[in-house]
Amino acid sequence: MRVAAIVLNFRLPEATALLLDDLLHGSAGDLGVILVENGSGDDSAARLRQRFGADARVELVESADNLGYCAGVNVGLRRARERGAVYALLVNNDARVPPDLVPRLVAVLDADPALAGVSPTIVEPSGRTWCQGGRRRFGPNGVVLQNQGRPPAPTTAGPEQVDFLTGACALYRLVDLAAVGDLDETYFMYVEDVDLGLRLAAAGRRLAWIPWLRVEHAASSASGGGRSPLRKFFSAVNTVRLLRRHGRARDWLAFALFDVLLWPLTLVTGPAASLAKARGLVAGLFGRRLTAADVDRYLPPPRRAAQSRS
Repeated sequence: MRVAAIVLNFRLPEATALLLDDLLHGSAGDLGVILVENGSGDDSAARLRQRFGADARVELVESADNLGYCAGVNVGLRRARERGAVYALLVNNDARVPPDLVPRLVAVLDADPALAGVSPTIVEPSGRTWCQGGRRRFGPNGVVLQNQGRPPAPTTAGPEQVDFLTGACALYRLVDLAAVGDLDETYFMYVEDVDLGLRLAAAGRRLAWIPWLRVEHAASSASGGGRSPLRKFFSAVNTVRLLRRHGRARDWLAFALFDVLLWPLTLVTGPAASLAKARGLVAGLFGRRLTAADVDRYLPPPRRAAQSRS
């Protein structure tokens, strides 16, 4: 196969099956799916095996433990290389994709050897933009998802070079990912996409957002929403990890101003999430490494899991 779609499942077999149906419906013979069942501990593996076990285009890789998003994706990337793939499509299992997505993304990378990765416009189910690529900024969290919450840009408004691509949907050259060591597993999940973009840029490689393709993404559905305590804790820990590794003076200044000094203002929009963020900032400053135990601690029942990231 020339293109490997890397999809993680963690106790969301129904959403995963819908995404795989989308991918396989429009796929040519050069697309294969590497489905990583990431230690769900339920009947997910059996259900997915029953649904896709007879499809030669799908390879199910089962992990006994929740490895986290980064390590789970890396399992898929290694398998993709073993099978001779050239490109890897990283796509969340809570996304829905058009049938022509893969060949049109591949066409962009084939046309521009300077690009390491490319991503379409990603929209919410409401039709509003969730992301048109990401950039670093002087502001909260140090990064921003472009055009978020607004109507999508016209299909003619690009392509545009960006600082990072989210894991919701992005196509990468496997050789470029290998050159920088794939995803950094110490992030477990969240913010690893920013780190990856910075490492690719340091290697002289570029990333681009294109406007003429759109993917629907139920953002943060797996972790309980964009302001869930889990997401806020993990993002806060990893924001500090990113600063330790890549932070410039202005980045630390923005962190001190927006994420520390102005933190009390976030209590108005939800004390549980705000307190989780505060705990995450402290944990990050002390160098805390995230594990599956943190997922179990923060993800509220009955949705104790959904290792899709956003």
